[in-house]
Amino acid sequence: MPVHRFQRRVTRTAAIILGALTLTLATACGQAPGGADDPMRVGVVLFNTDLPSFAPLIAGITAKGEELGVEVDIQNGQLDPARQAQLVQQFVTRRVDAIVISASDANAIVPAVRQANAAGIPVLGVTNDIGEGGQRLTYVGSDNVAFGETLARGALVAARPDAKVAVILGALGTSSERERTEGVEKFVAAHPGMQVIAKQTANWDNAQALKVGQDLLAKYPPGTLDAIICEGPEGATAAKYAASAGRTDVKFIVGDTSQDVKAQLESGSIAATAFQNFFDQGGTAIQYAVDAASGREGEVPQPNAYAPIELYTAADVQKIPDNSLF
Repeated sequence: MPVHRFQRRVTRTAAIILGALTLTLATACGQAPGGADDPMRVGVVLFNTDLPSFAPLIAGITAKGEELGVEVDIQNGQLDPARQAQLVQQFVTRRVDAIVISASDANAIVPAVRQANAAGIPVLGVTNDIGEGGQRLTYVGSDNVAFGETLARGALVAARPDAKVAVILGALGTSSERERTEGVEKFVAAHPGMQVIAKQTANWDNAQALKVGQDLLAKYPPGTLDAIICEGPEGATAAKYAASAGRTDVKFIVGDTSQDVKAQLESGSIAATAFQNFFDQGGTAIQYAVDAASGREGEVPQPNAYAPIELYTAADVQKIPDNSLF
């Protein structure tokens, strides 16, 4: 074989090998063939990563990011709307491919979301929605009005048709707090005889929920209060206190399901819980963020991607998925 023909064949073989290697590396990085050298980047702003209930959400986000080969940067908003806005702005400056937000204040985050909109970066909400005026592709999480109705239905099932109910609220200003409260009040209004006699915030905090629960039990002696609804899992601390104080006359219904909530369902100190799967929501948010950044917005459910909500009692405790417990 002539030398020049041999050289061409070697060159062609080397090119094929190099092309195959490039395709393999791109696939490993989660990129389509012919994409940029860097992996896709998704910025995530969570209003408080220290919340125990966010542990399965973060696990779901991380697992899906690893599965898809994308770089996921999770930032803690520390319950500070100004910090959350700053984090979103930083993601815009860095030109990430998509931004996922769980805001502590739905309206305060809007100006930062508009900056992402202007930069052409897809924005999605998760667990807590974004206020009007900011364009987000979809919201991944529960329909919180329906969630509140589920909590109130739990009070009706656990107590009595004319139950007097107190509500321990989540952090004021979050979309989940406002909408869950709306759902509770909507259900109560549709069931004559039921009555909300007290509402007080505990800011999704265990210590505050315990204090609010103690105050309610002190203020309302047996026969004057039938149920306490807590919009988050922190109600488990108040339920445990009530059981230790012998106040079994008051039924506790809590939102979201921790290991402690599950245990108290089994023991009877909590009557019911409204359940949503945070792990699945985290993974779904990242999947849709990647779809949007890849030009597949049409595959993303819009305007909302609502997750299922279940009402679990002691009889249903074995049905609770372990991957969303915290």
